[in-house]
Amino acid sequence: MSRPAAAPAADIVVAGGVVVTMDPSRRLIRDGAVAVAGNRIVAVGKRAEIESAHPGARVMGGPDKLVFPGLIDGHNHPIHFLSKGMIDDMRFPERWRNRVWPYEAGLSPEEARLAATGTFLEMIRRGTTCFADPGTFQPDAIAEAAAEIGIRGVVSRMTWDVHDPTAPAQYNDDTASALGRGEATIAKWHGAAGGRIRASFSLVRSAHVTEALVRRVKARADALGVMIHAHLATTRGEMEAALRDWGITPVERYRRFGVLGPNAHLVHMGFVSDEDIATLKAYDASVCHCPSASMFGGFGCVSHGKFPEMVAADVRVVLGTDACAVSRFLDMVRIMYLAACAHKDAKTDPTVIGAHKAMEMATIDAARALLWDRDIGSIEAGKCADIVVADTSGMEWQPNPFANPVANLIYSSDGGCVETVLIDGRPVLENGRFVTIDAKEVSQRAGATSNAILARMGVGLRTAWPCA
Repeated sequence: MSRPAAAPAADIVVAGGVVVTMDPSRRLIRDGAVAVAGNRIVAVGKRAEIESAHPGARVMGGPDKLVFPGLIDGHNHPIHFLSKGMIDDMRFPERWRNRVWPYEAGLSPEEARLAATGTFLEMIRRGTTCFADPGTFQPDAIAEAAAEIGIRGVVSRMTWDVHDPTAPAQYNDDTASALGRGEATIAKWHGAAGGRIRASFSLVRSAHVTEALVRRVKARADALGVMIHAHLATTRGEMEAALRDWGITPVERYRRFGVLGPNAHLVHMGFVSDEDIATLKAYDASVCHCPSASMFGGFGCVSHGKFPEMVAADVRVVLGTDACAVSRFLDMVRIMYLAACAHKDAKTDPTVIGAHKAMEMATIDAARALLWDRDIGSIEAGKCADIVVADTSGMEWQPNPFANPVANLIYSSDGGCVETVLIDGRPVLENGRFVTIDAKEVSQRAGATSNAILARMGVGLRTAWPCA
């Protein structure tokens, strides 16, 4: 009888007072540790046993640390980092037509790459190890920045084939070209950077895509095994226009076009019917909720949304930050707090969602939505080593940091507690310092470049109060 093969010798052991695994049993391991060899987790268990089995490994973490899977931002536009502050307190149509579209259309590849780099630095510093970009004109710049800094992510090329005379010229495309550009991005980037970068199709907004494009995107996405990332049912106006123009909801329109399925990743989704919820469950589609973007922009997704109902119906709901400009922060711990708290108030029910469900939404559920759950989303042997180490010595964690560590992380702390981040087995942040890139130099370039962009657009960032 042959013995099972021994785990490979670990390069790194990550230790914590508690390891939050997010495995199928949702184990919390006290005095736990994770053994990492190359880019993979090879063992998870008690610290004493792991360290004894891997005596030559470098040990990171410690008894006052919380170890958990890298957080997954299910929806973020990385190119918006340099526009932070540009759309504060503006109404939705005005900010898109007067600020967001001109900003996006005017970015050079170098500016787009710098913006993405700033986004990824902010993400990693707060414990995010993977992102999904819903589409841009600059997918190469996004992917190049991700490859350099070491983050994991999904990139896509914006697809849009309904002519809008108010939009910049490059937004307006024909069906064949839109599909072709999207597929070219997938061919170039899906599986790049040692598998850290993947690519998807994008359906930018329901009013800007034709039935022909939607059906062709779905066919190619299924054939290539990739995700379809789509903004949908974001505002009351979108729902009212759909009912007026098509006589059906945006979700039902996409169902009739055949786009719904496990690879459909539908974002915002604040205006849906009860029938839509049943449809989402039946087709195993994913929903990405961006509570900070809705609250900052006044979309109504929290006050009018049915996310607790979706969760109760076992629809896969995950979380995203949306963008620096429309959220103002990229801290997924704060996003989990909003997801776990805002709906309690909206529904006047303190039992809805909760911290542990929010943690699932930002880890294993998000990995499933991105079609990546075989490799990420939990701390299990065989999966990629995307691991976060958080310091629990701060007063906000006291008096009992490990009595209920998931709730303490989400309800009492924020991403500022993150100390060390491994992505694909590689430390990218260690003891609060970036390993792969000079963050100070990026910050300085970002400030100068953002000011130049604002001047070019004729936009100024001004405080409402006098400052001299």
